[in-house]
Amino acid sequence: MAGSSTGEIVAVSQQTRFHSYKLESLSKDIDLKGVQLSIGDRKLLTDAELKLLSGVRYGLIGRNGVGKTSLLKAIGYGNLVGLPQNIKALYVDQLESTDTEARVIDVVLASNHALKIAERQVGLLSEAIENGDPDTVLRVYRRVRLDQLVAEREEAQKVATKRSGQRGLEARAALIEAEAREKKAREELARGTADVSDEEKARAVMSAQEMLTVAFESLELMDAGAAEGKARKILRGLGFRVERQDGPLRLLSGGWKVRAALAQALYVEPDLILLDEPTNHLDLPAILWLQNYLQSLENTTVVIVSHDRAFLNATVDEIIELKKEALFCHVGNFDEFVQNEAERRGHMERLKANDDRKRATIQKTIQENIRHAARSGDDKKLNQVASRKKKLERLGLEANSKGHKFKLNRDRPGYHNSVRDEIVVDREDPPVTWKFPEPPELRHHGPVVALEGVGFGYERGGKKILKDVTLNIELGERVALLGANGAGKTTLVKLVLGLLFPDAGTVTRPPQVKVGYYSQNHVEVLRAEHGARCALAHFKEAFPGEGEQELRAHLGAFGIKGALATQPIASLSGGQTVRVALAHAVHSHPHFLVLDEPSNHLDAETVEALVESLREFAGAVLLVTHDQYVVEQVATTTFLVQRTKLQRLEHGIADYKKMLAKKVDALL
Repeated sequence: MAGSSTGEIVAVSQQTRFHSYKLESLSKDIDLKGVQLSIGDRKLLTDAELKLLSGVRYGLIGRNGVGKTSLLKAIGYGNLVGLPQNIKALYVDQLESTDTEARVIDVVLASNHALKIAERQVGLLSEAIENGDPDTVLRVYRRVRLDQLVAEREEAQKVATKRSGQRGLEARAALIEAEAREKKAREELARGTADVSDEEKARAVMSAQEMLTVAFESLELMDAGAAEGKARKILRGLGFRVERQDGPLRLLSGGWKVRAALAQALYVEPDLILLDEPTNHLDLPAILWLQNYLQSLENTTVVIVSHDRAFLNATVDEIIELKKEALFCHVGNFDEFVQNEAERRGHMERLKANDDRKRATIQKTIQENIRHAARSGDDKKLNQVASRKKKLERLGLEANSKGHKFKLNRDRPGYHNSVRDEIVVDREDPPVTWKFPEPPELRHHGPVVALEGVGFGYERGGKKILKDVTLNIELGERVALLGANGAGKTTLVKLVLGLLFPDAGTVTRPPQVKVGYYSQNHVEVLRAEHGARCALAHFKEAFPGEGEQELRAHLGAFGIKGALATQPIASLSGGQTVRVALAHAVHSHPHFLVLDEPSNHLDAETVEALVESLREFAGAVLLVTHDQYVVEQVATTTFLVQRTKLQRLEHGIADYKKMLAKKVDALL
């Protein structure tokens, strides 16, 4: 998903003498100190504290490129040394299936490995025991037992790879024992049953019956009978119709495969789900369903990286901010975090100003007393100087980190140059600013595009995707298109751009109108076709008539400055790649911008910059997005594409959300 970088990911945490206890603890909480995370020579986290409480939903935020995706991958892939072994974490990345002919529903069901293993054991053991042949039961028992020992050896191998020191020696000793057990089981299976005594066969039959009982109990605990219903409910909520659920995996596009991967994670319900931009390939009905579904999870910890402000507000309990190679936790959703941070910074600024005034007054008094003592020889003035200096040392924070009144022996042990901590106001990161280039003057008076009674279908005489669509977009107007995936939004955009031609009606766009187009898959195309090249080289090839300084300045206006402009596009984060793609789309100074999901992959600050740029843009905008915040902030007119028609929404996206509310509730 979003963001990648070249170089090996290294992730470790502090090891203590209590560490082995933490690793094997039954608790599902994560509390790691001294977390170090790096990619190659670049440090992303230094001595950070990672604390995740069971059942809490977290939003992980931070500027593009600070390492959010790398942290999720380090946790989800099990690369973070020190992560408790009893916690099952899952990073939603790609489908766990290579069988493209498998049905989508079967792919989701197969992701619950424990359930599939138990079902396989029940099937093999039941058939063998019903057969009544002791030789058959012995062979099947040995086969199932070998499968169990292989799984144990693989787990021991993972642990031994991650541990070092004394614990590493113990883990490698355990691995050697697991390998020996597996080897012995393989040899027994290969020997056959000819030289096995009747007594040993009888013991194998009893062991097989016990193993079958355990497998049945496992299926009952996992509620195997309801498994398919649960999987279909999740798929339905994510927009899969029955025919798509029962269809082969190979028919799914990239976006639908991402949905299927998300369905696998929700179906398995691991202890910790790590979601990286989960709304990128979802339409609004699926987004609303997902946020409601995540709210219903009681015993699953969730960490979400998302540019979708409304989605974070609806789903998360706490915010984890990644900045300056550290993690900072804040109670509340995203809007509450923004408000609390502004209030906290304002409070600290007032404290700092007051403290500075006191210091200046005391220092002025000290200097005056020193001068007076020098002139008069008055020792009392020197005593006052000493008193004022002690008072100066006592200035600073008057409350500790918990808000309690400051006490020296409790809150500031050890040697320090002053009695209290200095008041420090965190400097805000410089705001992200973009500016779309101003379009040249357009002598044409009237809409930049006009659709009149447009109809379209992909097959002659077949089903119509759009019927009787009329739409005029003027300069300065910002039009948002909403609708479920498959409703016809992309088809309408292609008609507007002249990439498709209507079966009925007319599409008129004056020839002097310049158009800039950003497509939903622009990032993927850039990475696939130009990933090895840098943004500057790509622009030099795309715009050969322009000098390097001009191209650098244009990229710089979108935050692609300095080394970012000359490193491979494949090494850029998702948000940085979006900036390159948008810079390319607006290079011609278009009068009319057509943007399909432009906020995907962007961080919150960059989304805000995009919003401001679109609001200040003098040209016309046609915006296709499921980002509720972007629509609310940008659109002057909102339309819904539904059942082949284009319907104007008088109250914008709020009208559409009301329409969807009952439908979403019914799917839960």
